[in-house]
Amino acid sequence: MTSKVISQTLPVPAASPGISDIVGFGTQGVVILRNSICIRSVKVINDFGYDAGGYRTEKHVRLIADTTGDKRGDIVGFGERGVWISVNKGNNSFTDPPQMVLADFSYLNGSWRVEKHIRFMADIRNIGRADIVGFGDGGVFISCNNGSGRFSPPALAVADFGYNAGGWRLDRHLRFLADVTGDGFLDIVGFGDDQVVIGRWRIDKHTRFVADLSGYGRADLIGFGDAGVSDTMQVDGVWKNTRDSLPPSRRISVATSSDSGEDAVYIAINNGNGTFQPVRRVIDTFAYNQGWRVEKHPRFVVDLTGDGCADIIGFGDNAVWVSYNDGSGNFGPAMKLIDDFAYSGGWTLEKTVCYVANL
Repeated sequence: MTSKVISQTLPVPAASPGISDIVGFGTQGVVILRNSICIRSVKVINDFGYDAGGYRTEKHVRLIADTTGDKRGDIVGFGERGVWISVNKGNNSFTDPPQMVLADFSYLNGSWRVEKHIRFMADIRNIGRADIVGFGDGGVFISCNNGSGRFSPPALAVADFGYNAGGWRLDRHLRFLADVTGDGFLDIVGFGDDQVVIGRWRIDKHTRFVADLSGYGRADLIGFGDAGVSDTMQVDGVWKNTRDSLPPSRRISVATSSDSGEDAVYIAINNGNGTFQPVRRVIDTFAYNQGWRVEKHPRFVVDLTGDGCADIIGFGDNAVWVSYNDGSGNFGPAMKLIDDFAYSGGWTLEKTVCYVANL
């Protein structure tokens, strides 16, 4: 069993094995490309967009989540005055117009701000339907999904991990939802100033993840830190989850300065026991030297074929490109998937949002 992790950088996790689709919140509405079904993108809702709906990336959050329990991804928008949902009808269509399910967690109702607060859709109770989870000013608030298209008023679940309650900041602290005990329930994991990770960790320099590295169904902590030497980078700080406590961190892999992420994609294969094989170069694309930029081009590592192995998909300047995994950790040449969803076509991070999700 693999622990599903919901994070600030990946608020819509894709199932593996699973055939992931592309969902784009464009200027004129929601556009999807169904994997192995459609040969072209299709606009499914004239809402949730920059022009069609008035959604702004600097004000409003848009997510994909199963809100009905039918194992299909619905569209969720945290708009100006409330939370709106369009339910997936299972035939490449969604309920239109969207319905407001809660007058809270929004810009005007609740004073939620993208630059201060996090909002997730997550199955907190392990019942198959996503609830609303908000990291607000006073802590973590939960609005339970009642199963009939409505949500309960927000209730304070934890008086911490919030902007005021705990002093958590988006530019300094990472927060995750992950099962760290293996009981099937999502827990809260926060990388604060002096807890969980101790040291000079910076959000603009050091990437940190929560993931099940051993296959036990419990999430471990991984940090990409400084090696202390300027010409090396190290995967530094893996905390193996032993259910009762997190032992001291240990180094699991080292990438030298010659293995630079500027020019290629690199991987370190998990041995299955919390250790990793040496870092190796797998494909000479999707990297900085080929013109890919973090502020312009989203890139995901996700199962696109249903074989349980993660492939690479990148939203480039002029097209979406994919590199398929052969099942042994080797990747084929990048191939054009579709001309839509590209930066030159107006899909900019300032106005639009793209996910790779299981619809």
